[in-house]
Amino acid sequence: MPRTSCFALTLLLTFSFSLGVQAQGAYWKHKVNQFRILPNPRGEICFLGDSITDGCNWTELTGNRKVTNRGISGDTAEGILARLDEVISGKPAKVFLMIGTNDLAWAGKTVPETRDNIEKIIDRIQAESPKTKIYLQSVLPVIDGRIEKFDNADINAVNPLLAQLAREKNVTWIDLNSVFRDSGGQLRVEFTEDGLHLNGEAYRLWYELIKKNL
Repeated sequence: MPRTSCFALTLLLTFSFSLGVQAQGAYWKHKVNQFRILPNPRGEICFLGDSITDGCNWTELTGNRKVTNRGISGDTAEGILARLDEVISGKPAKVFLMIGTNDLAWAGKTVPETRDNIEKIIDRIQAESPKTKIYLQSVLPVIDGRIEKFDNADINAVNPLLAQLAREKNVTWIDLNSVFRDSGGQLRVEFTEDGLHLNGEAYRLWYELIKKNL
C-alpha cells in the first residue's frame, strides 16, 4: 500500500473513531445497517472488532471470498454484543475476534469488565452458533501518548486474562501483541502513522500470522 494511501486511511479511521466515541453513533448505526443487508457467504469467515479490524479489506488481502469484515471503528465489546445477532444469524464457520482497545481507553471499562464482556461475546456465539470456531486475538499494543487515553498499561493487563479465557472456553488464542510490539513494548513505528491504527505492512504481517487458521 503506498504511503500516501496509508496516511489517507489513517485520517479516515481517526475521523471515524471520533464519531464512534459517541456510543452507537451514526457511523456505528450505518455500519450495522449495512451489515444486515449484506449477504453472509456459505462457510463465512468473519473478522469482528473495532477500527483495527475495520481498517483492512480482508477479502482482498486474503484472496478469500468467504471472508467478511464486521469491524466498526470506535466499537467496544458492549457494542459488539448489541449487534452480535447479525453475526450469529449467518452461522459463520469461523470468527476472528479482536476487541478491547476502546473499552480500556475511552469507554471507562476496567480490565476485568473488558474481559467479562468479551466472555459474553464468546458465550453467545458458542450457545447460538455452536459449530462456529472462534479465534480470540490479543489486543494490539499502541504507542503511549500518541492519542489521549490510549496506553499499554491496561492492554498488557488484559491480554493474559484473555489468554486464560481462551483456554477456559476452548477457543483458539492468537497472540499478535508480542509480534507487533517493539523492545520497549510499544507498537512498532513502521506499522502506524498515529500510534494506534495500522498501515498496509501491519495488515500483511497480521495475515501471515493467521493464514494457517483460515
